[in-house]
Amino acid sequence: MLTLGFLIYRANHNLYIEDAKNSVESVLSLTQELISHEKQLALSIALILSQNEALKMGYVKNDRKHLFETLQHEIPKLKAYLHIENLEVQLHTKDAKAYVRSWDFEDYGDDLSTFRKGIALLQQTKTPLVAIELGKRLNIKALCPIFDKNEFIGSLEIIISFDEVAQKLSAKKINFVILMDKALLDIGEWMKELPQIDGYVIVSNSCPTGCVNSFISIVSTPLMQQGFARSNGALFGFTPLFDIEAKQVGYIGIWFGESLLKESLLLRASLAPRAAPLHVKTLEPAIQSSATQEVLIR
Repeated sequence: MLTLGFLIYRANHNLYIEDAKNSVESVLSLTQELISHEKQLALSIALILSQNEALKMGYVKNDRKHLFETLQHEIPKLKAYLHIENLEVQLHTKDAKAYVRSWDFEDYGDDLSTFRKGIALLQQTKTPLVAIELGKRLNIKALCPIFDKNEFIGSLEIIISFDEVAQKLSAKKINFVILMDKALLDIGEWMKELPQIDGYVIVSNSCPTGCVNSFISIVSTPLMQQGFARSNGALFGFTPLFDIEAKQVGYIGIWFGESLLKESLLLRASLAPRAAPLHVKTLEPAIQSSATQEVLIR
């Protein structure tokens, strides 16, 4: 009887772990879907603003003040219409220097081509693109060339943080963080004050101090490499995060209470099918002026 009871327990335990792993995988798929959605949103905004006549006029007249005021006028409208809280815009000169930043009028002139891979690629191809990219921060960046009468006059960049993804997951009782390789802080200088764990920087403004502390006490690099863990009544899942060159820059991390498994049918009903890996390159058509161009999504 004891042997039979033990075998039944082991069988039930194995079924539970399998169910837990499937649930974690579903949540990671949802997370990738949400990140993909934010990429598409950023790209759409970039394509729209690149056709803004007031911005083109500012470029032609070399009027930074006019460009800054135009951004301050357009960004609140975009936020209200799209129901997003975090949106920044950066304008570049045609030789890839910082021209106007929506968050700081006085800061400009940096040569971005030396460390911004996306901007260097746009300079070569003159093609819109969107990717998770490292600059002074790690976030979603959509880039689009600006043309005036078929002449390339500059480019613009839409920057969206991961906080929108975190808020959507939080509504489902799911915690979310991005863990960036600490070695990248030489470039991502604005993230040096963020919490760190085992060689990684926790990139998330939506994870409160208590959340970060509990996360740090559990997570390690070997655990992230395994992709799944169960600890202290919570289930953890991790998947690699890739940049614009398909190089791994860190991990996507999610975790939630095991009590959610009791709602697994409801949980799974709300999750989208598995998304394509974030580092897969896809090409989609985009309309610029009257010609058809390719859009690069990475």
